[in-house]
Amino acid sequence: MKTLINIDNGEISYYIGENALKSSEKKLDKFPKLFLLIDENIDKFCLPVFKEILPGLKISGVVKIESGEENKNINTCIEIWEKLTQLGVDRDSVLINFGGGVISDIGGFIAATYKRGIKFINIPTTLIGQIDAAIGGKTGVDFMGFKNQVGLFIDPEMVVIDPVFLNTLDKVYWQSGFAELLKYGLIMDIDLWKMIESKRCSDIDNWNQLIIKAAKDKIDIVRYDTREKGIRKILNFGHTIGHAIETFYLKQNRTITHGQAIAAGMICESWLSSQRIDLECHPQGQICDTIDLNFERLDFTEENIPEILQLMKQDKKIREGEFKFSLLRRLGKAIHDVKVEDNLVIKSLKFYINKSKCN
Repeated sequence: MKTLINIDNGEISYYIGENALKSSEKKLDKFPKLFLLIDENIDKFCLPVFKEILPGLKISGVVKIESGEENKNINTCIEIWEKLTQLGVDRDSVLINFGGGVISDIGGFIAATYKRGIKFINIPTTLIGQIDAAIGGKTGVDFMGFKNQVGLFIDPEMVVIDPVFLNTLDKVYWQSGFAELLKYGLIMDIDLWKMIESKRCSDIDNWNQLIIKAAKDKIDIVRYDTREKGIRKILNFGHTIGHAIETFYLKQNRTITHGQAIAAGMICESWLSSQRIDLECHPQGQICDTIDLNFERLDFTEENIPEILQLMKQDKKIREGEFKFSLLRRLGKAIHDVKVEDNLVIKSLKFYINKSKCN
């Protein structure tokens, strides 16, 4: 398999794989004024790598924010808008969102709203950013404790996905991205699933190949459904319950990663798949085994289920007060808009809490 691919998807250019950043240099040089949006971790660990690879690239200014999902909010937006104004950023400027999923989420939202819209580029530095958050045009911030409550769809000019930045990641963030990799295999790519099934994230050594494969999966699906009206909804597998669990912990000021929450959501929603659309027991066991190999079960209890269920009511996928899930037909195949009643959601959470493996 190629170690580097370039894809021109209409108005978006993708550079994916080893040496992607260097490969994108000529195109980056064509933009008149480039500004970086980073956090303190990117400043310390990734910015020196960026400058070493592209020593001649002129950067007109840098905006630095505090890392963490808890800072993906309107107050941080105001802070960024103020700094962009102080730096003299105009409508000819380009904002480079250089960081993980929080940076690409908030940075795209900032670019779309500042001066009624400036161009932006995503250069993701985390596994979750490289295979998911930086691709697809979803931007947004959390509001009143609910994830991505305010946002919009807006595409970047470029996405540059270079695994070189993953060398700066702590183990927990590799693990967080691995949950999204598992999701792609389960919902649409049986070959990818076979490559990672029953493996520990820490034992994998073909990351470049896996990143290219997963990124292409995401690009392919958003080509057909940019605004999430149909098939793109299958990307929400694990996220309806997972986002509620993530918000539950965030409201308690207890830190878990996005991947930990989505891993929990995928176990719950694979159980729902077995109840709603007859996913066989054996595949469900395979899913649980692989997730449990990489993620410890979270410690919420049955007493917390009513609160988690209430948080789910704020999910953007609720239609006319009903839960509409993306569930698995079989390994490598998902369907969307499956109605699920509250009592089944509760049973799925109990299934997770009891550390069950199958029916």
